[in-house]
Amino acid sequence: MKMGMFATALFLLSAPAMADDTIRIAYIDPLSGGGASIGEVGLKTYKYLADEINAAGGLNGKKVEIVALDNKTNPQETLIQAQKAADQGIRIFTQGNGSAVAAALEGWVAKY
Repeated sequence: MKMGMFATALFLLSAPAMADDTIRIAYIDPLSGGGASIGEVGLKTYKYLADEINAAGGLNGKKVEIVALDNKTNPQETLIQAQKAADQGIRIFTQGNGSAVAAALEGWVAKY
């Protein structure tokens, strides 16, 4: 499931990020608190997939980097982390835990 989300995020959202030498993806999920164990598994999965892509030459020769951001499974914290990622020039976002978090992130992305 997460691999499918990862592939979809890369396919649909990677065009703006292609201008740089590295494609940076913000992984916004719980990395502390009660949901941390699930978030950490997801993060390891995304990093593994990025490593596999990079070992095969990257995407169009560009390295994939996963940037981990802790949303604590909180919609408001998700918005703060999304803004931090955007401030760093990251234009690809993903998350996997919590529909309220997903709705907040979807609304933020649509707005900005």
